[in-house]
Amino acid sequence: MSKAGLFSAVLTAFNVQSYQSLQPDPTDPTLVVLKQISSQLNSFSINSNFVNSTQQPLSSSALNPPFQAPTSAVWINTLWFSSLVCSLASASIALMVKQWLHELTIGVSGTSRESARIRQYRLNGLKRWHVGSIVIIIPILLQLALFLFLVGLVMLLWTLDGTVAAVITALVGLLFVFVIAATVLPVVRVDCSYRSPQALGIFIVVRAFKRSVMNLADR
Repeated sequence: MSKAGLFSAVLTAFNVQSYQSLQPDPTDPTLVVLKQISSQLNSFSINSNFVNSTQQPLSSSALNPPFQAPTSAVWINTLWFSSLVCSLASASIALMVKQWLHELTIGVSGTSRESARIRQYRLNGLKRWHVGSIVIIIPILLQLALFLFLVGLVMLLWTLDGTVAAVITALVGLLFVFVIAATVLPVVRVDCSYRSPQALGIFIVVRAFKRSVMNLADR
């Protein structure tokens, strides 16, 4: 099983539990009815000729109140399901790229001039259709999925227990600091070996920003 598939399986287990917080509890109407019965029993007044209750029956809106999911549950499910989509997308794209590369190897065995011409033609096609850029997107999607999952996990823990949430938040924060530092360092230090597509993207943005500032200064 690939890393993306394993991560998706873990996410699915979390999502199966978390999505239930977006639905009303099926036992809530029953509890309301039981409370109504208890209140009526407590309010009974017994006279010689009749038994009377001063408790008014509940209306249909009281028995079935409109449900609104907690804001924290909405955010947690949004983050986790977005993470699941990114993880499945990375696995799906990786599978498609593998199929493309497999098709490129068909019919190019040998060292003849015709085989070399076919290989060059297919290599030019890879560059023309930006297959390399698509390959770069795969790990970025998986890292984004991990980021969304961890943010949702921290939000969930803060709704459950402060001590556990503080510890996990500190660990997640250390991980994020390391990832940010490893991404930014290649931009400021040419000799840094922590090169990645993310670092290249930041470098391009920073360079474009510097050029814009210099162009404005020259005017």
